[in-house]
Amino acid sequence: MEDPTTIVLHLTYFGTLGVAFVMFLGLFVVFAVTLVIAGIGRLAVVVVLAIAGALSGNPGRPAAALKPRRPARNAGKKEPALSPEWAAAVARADARAVARARAEAGPAVRVSVRNLPDPKAPARDITEVSALVASATDANGPLGTAPRAFKKPPMPAAQSLLDTGSLVSLHGSLKAAKLNQPGQDRKAG
Repeated sequence: MEDPTTIVLHLTYFGTLGVAFVMFLGLFVVFAVTLVIAGIGRLAVVVVLAIAGALSGNPGRPAAALKPRRPARNAGKKEPALSPEWAAAVARADARAVARARAEAGPAVRVSVRNLPDPKAPARDITEVSALVASATDANGPLGTAPRAFKKPPMPAAQSLLDTGSLVSLHGSLKAAKLNQPGQDRKAG
């Protein structure tokens, strides 16, 4: 026969699984019953509305009571409209804005191969270039110097050791440091 402790542990484990399974089945049944009750309630409402529609003389649309009715529009009320003067003023303002945008826009830059200098010519000899080439051959600094973005920043200067109070950071020898400490010369007695 096996150890009684093992048997008790197995019975506890399988008993827990059994209780969990029973609880799952119970919740499934409760959920199914809830859905059935909701369906029966909806069916009862549709039947009552159909009977009410038949009694009121409108048997073709039993669910008409469920839809909200739209309020009738007032036939004498006019829709709002812009005045002709206002519409003309808006059109004139739009025309002025379009003209201002066209005036502020610069001319279209067109670069052809004929405008480009000879690729073998040194940059010092080029005096006139198109706008595209001018942006590529930036003359902000002397020739041969790298832009500031390509240079490494200088390294910070070496700093002295941080004084942490340890014996290593004290100036002098360790013996001198030990002699200066009070309470080291006493003997237990």
